[in-house]
Amino acid sequence: MPDEDRRPSPPRPMSAAQLAARAFDQARGLLRREADLARAELDASARRAGAGLGLLAVALVLSAVALNLLCGALVAYLAGRGLPPELSGAGLGGTLALLAGFFVWRGLRRLADARHGPTRAAQQAQADAARLSEVAHGRR
Repeated sequence: MPDEDRRPSPPRPMSAAQLAARAFDQARGLLRREADLARAELDASARRAGAGLGLLAVALVLSAVALNLLCGALVAYLAGRGLPPELSGAGLGGTLALLAGFFVWRGLRRLADARHGPTRAAQQAQADAARLSEVAHGRR
């Protein structure tokens, strides 16, 4: 009967403290792995966002050059039609300045509206926390 001696002994029952410690260790490991995964996803997103911002910067520079060339061509066209070049440039520059001012005004208004933040979501989170606190303390 030497084979019977080689069988693994049945697992010994664990105490409640050992079970709790084991569950805590497993939960901690799971949370650590989840945090590592989230960190890796954030790093990848940040790299993609950085590349996107770089491409947008290049597009902005090219757009500024293109707008400058188009404005020069429009001033030359208007001057060719008999309008003095100074007046052509001033009229076009004034129109573009008014348009830019309008966009600045609208953008600042939108930023001011967004500055207030998600007040409804914050109020709901506070109400949920208060309700959970009531339930946890046995008050209904």
